[in-house]
Amino acid sequence: MPPQAIHCRPARFRTVQCRRSFTTTSTCSDNFPVPKHNERDSGPYITAGLLIARNPKTGVQNVSIHRCQVSSKNRIGVLLLPRHTFSYYRIAEELGQALEIAIVIGAHPALLLASQAIAALDEDEMAIAGALLGSPVDVVKCRTNSVRVPAQAEIVIEGRILQGVREPEGPFGEFPQYYGPRADREVIEVDAITHRAKPIFHTIVGGGFEHLILGGVPREATLLQHLRRSFPTVLDVRLTRGGTCRYHLAIKLDKTNEGEPKNVMMCAFGAHYDIKQVVVVDKDVDISSSEEIEWAVATRFQADRDLMVVAGALGSKLDPTTDDGIGAKMGLDATAPVSASEFAFKRIRVKGEEDVDLTTALQADPGAAVARLLAEARM
Repeated sequence: MPPQAIHCRPARFRTVQCRRSFTTTSTCSDNFPVPKHNERDSGPYITAGLLIARNPKTGVQNVSIHRCQVSSKNRIGVLLLPRHTFSYYRIAEELGQALEIAIVIGAHPALLLASQAIAALDEDEMAIAGALLGSPVDVVKCRTNSVRVPAQAEIVIEGRILQGVREPEGPFGEFPQYYGPRADREVIEVDAITHRAKPIFHTIVGGGFEHLILGGVPREATLLQHLRRSFPTVLDVRLTRGGTCRYHLAIKLDKTNEGEPKNVMMCAFGAHYDIKQVVVVDKDVDISSSEEIEWAVATRFQADRDLMVVAGALGSKLDPTTDDGIGAKMGLDATAPVSASEFAFKRIRVKGEEDVDLTTALQADPGAAVARLLAEARM
């Protein structure tokens, strides 16, 4: 559902949709408790801010999350990876202008989830959030630029990513649970800040559980949709916690043809450059269990036959094993052969085990039960 614009009064907003006060200050560090998260972070970071940018040519917006280092009172260093915000920034540079943006802090969780979806360029993530909410997201125009922001946001930082300006940013604790290195990166100049009375400042610890899950859940949904367009036999996907909810993907497949798992792997690698390893398993494997996935690899995979490696591919620039993001992809086909006999890969089970209710079958006092059994054995 596309976002819908609403009108706000200019001085102090009292409506339910937009209850923020406007200030001409462009100072981040003095107004809000921006924390330093991990031990070796270079300083305070805005980590849960939605960076909303507007395509300078089409006016379509993009919503994403970037690490934002508060470098001074009105400057923010930002890491732009090769995704949509960076594409908009390149368009603005070609036009000889700065890219207008807003950083939204304290928004509905649906907006945060939508921001992590693997969407096409010029597909507004606020429309995805509207679909999740069941109604359009109310938006208002920023006071100093043309960006539209959620009306109910706690804090909105308005600014511009400057053309041709680079300043030191980092290190910062990232989702691989290593520090992203310090380098000269793009710079946001803050023009104004609006906020609600007594605003709530939302933050996320880099590399922590919330960071991983927030990125993992929406990516799984869009990866599943992407794969099913070509392979309706794909039943489910999981970005594993051990793979930082970004790098390692498990795919459950109702396999019908030999070679199909390798085609599915290649489709997954093309869906997002972050994906580094794909394991394809059969429909009887629980991909929410790392033990089940490992069991499938141990018992249904042979490296000389079922391993696929793609060298020199674009990966994550935050993966320290890559050469500035260039690395290898690995696929493992851990599925049983279609031609195998039913008995060859039939999983063992105890007959009737699924009918046992352990809550009633187990003894309330296990120690007494063991003692009774031992006493009976001595008779």
